[in-house]
Amino acid sequence: MPSIAAYDLSEQQRTLVRLIVNEGRRPEEAAELAGYHPKSVYKTMRLPAVAAAISESIQLDLAVVGAPLAYRVAKSLLQDASVSARVRADLSIKVLDRAGHIAPTRKETSSSQKSLSEMSRDELAAFIAGNQAEIDKIEAELASRAKDVSYLG
Repeated sequence: MPSIAAYDLSEQQRTLVRLIVNEGRRPEEAAELAGYHPKSVYKTMRLPAVAAAISESIQLDLAVVGAPLAYRVAKSLLQDASVSARVRADLSIKVLDRAGHIAPTRKETSSSQKSLSEMSRDELAAFIAGNQAEIDKIEAELASRAKDVSYLG
């Protein structure tokens, strides 16, 4: 990831980016501190070099500061017995998901089914018919629950 110095920014623009990203200042406040008129800050932030520097700085800050901090918080909550089991279970799933340990989906568990491109004409017809029957069944169930709301007055 390029550093903020890699972008062709003026010193005033570098200061603006640093105040917004690193110090968490509101754009208007950062503009005043960097020497800009508060109303011109959004125009400056839309300049390609400034926008890229802000984006890259945020990514770098997330990688270097945010992610390790979030991991430490999550780890301490997972280990804290006073935190409800439901919260710890939900957090566990999220941590595993972020780590790449994703729960298998229905498709992944049914490996016996061929892909559509591998099916013969008869297999495709049976596949379509089987799914159509399922759709028809669900539509019929939903239709049976429907209430007539037409106005008869």
